[in-house]
Amino acid sequence: MIQVLIFITILAILGAIFYAKSESLTRKSKMIVILVLGHAIGFGWLYELNNSNQSEHNREVLSAFKQGKTLTCKDVEINHKRFIYVSGTLSFIPNDANEEHKGLVIDIATCNIK
Repeated sequence: MIQVLIFITILAILGAIFYAKSESLTRKSKMIVILVLGHAIGFGWLYELNNSNQSEHNREVLSAFKQGKTLTCKDVEINHKRFIYVSGTLSFIPNDANEEHKGLVIDIATCNIK
């Protein structure tokens, strides 16, 4: 829903720029505003694409972890027998039985499915 509102807002801004009187905004000013807006939209799209890819990777890694598969994170093997997943920080921490890695916090973004 928010994406539709942002799209409508951008169209309204572009419409206002194109229909503005030439005394208030010169052709050069209109082009600068359009270029800045175009770059902002482009960077927003790239950010969203990167964020979407990272979220998909995190979902795949978490799904594999919940299925009992072993993950490799920073040269540490992660499995559900020795580590637990903390959703608030998107990380893995050792469980009580895992004294070897006590205090270690591993970000899910650093993990790959083995």
